This record gives sequence, structure tokens and C-alpha cells, in this order.
Amino acid sequence: MTDFAALAEQHRDRLTRCAALLLGDLDEAEAVTQEALARAFAAWAEYRPDTPFVAWVRGFVVNLCRQHRRRLVRHATPTDPTTLNPPAVEGRRNGVLSGILKDELAGRLWLAVGQLPEAYREAVVLHYIEGMEYADIAALMGVAAGTLRARALRGRTLLKSELGPVVDTWLRVADNDSEEMR
Repeated sequence: MTDFAALAEQHRDRLTRCAALLLGDLDEAEAVTQEALARAFAAWAEYRPDTPFVAWVRGFVVNLCRQHRRRLVRHATPTDPTTLNPPAVEGRRNGVLSGILKDELAGRLWLAVGQLPEAYREAVVLHYIEGMEYADIAALMGVAAGTLRARALRGRTLLKSELGPVVDTWLRVADNDSEEMR
């Protein structure tokens, strides 16, 4: 259990960020992450040490996010997408105005990612933001790597059509952030 607890604590924030990006709700993301870790603990005997722990648990997170979104669709009530709160992201700020502009842009991007069709959103989040390779996403989701590449690029194109070329900069920054977290 000690190994599991240490690994879970080490990767909890990263898993929560992934869930928050897929769900658009930080509170739900924390609950999903907790449930994913509980399920992973229950399946700990099946864990293979040759698989990165975070990748293994991310599979639980993605599946639980899908289940959660399906429940929301079945029991949907009209909501205002502007009430979605993005997860707090630590970042460098150069000043108050710069911070305000970055926060506004991050909020717009957050909402735009949340409005992508589910398949595109998953591909964009897992590839561009979490920094996963298409082959790893394919293994996780049971979809061909080429299909995932097309979905990620289509999702990126949809984001660019809504928000302009700033999306490329944002996704590169997200790629750099995910590189630092590995």
C-alpha cells in the first residue's frame, strides 16, 4: 500500500487537471480523481510495473469522465457555460495587466475546449495538454492512432477557428507544461 499511496499522492494533481479539462468542472474532477484512485487501488494486484503508474490510472480517469458526461447528457438541464471554473494553473506572471489578460485568455480557451465534441476534446486534452503520444492514447482508448491524430488536429482547427492563432501558442505552452510534469 505504501507504494500505491506515494504514487497516488505524487500524481494526484496531474490526474485532477486531466479530469478537469475533460469535464469542465474542478469539483467533479476532484471527485472523479478520487474514484479513479480508489478503483486503481482495488485493482493494484493487476498493475504491471512496466506501465507508468500515471498512464495506468489515467485510463480509470478517462473512463470515469466519459461515464460522468454520459450521465450529464441523460439528465441534462440548461446551464450557462460561463459558470464553469477552470482549474487553477500555476504560472509565471509579469504584472497585474499581463496576469489579467492571461486569465481572460485561459478562461476563453477553457470554455472552447469544453465545447469541443467529446472525441475531439479527449484527443486534444490527452495529446496537446497531457503530452501523451498518439500510440499511448490509442492503447488507452482503443482507437487507432491515426484516428486520434485526426481528432486532435480537427479539435485544434475548431479551436483556431473560434479563437484564432493564439491557440497554437497556448497548446505549445501546454505541451511545455506537460513536458515539465513528466
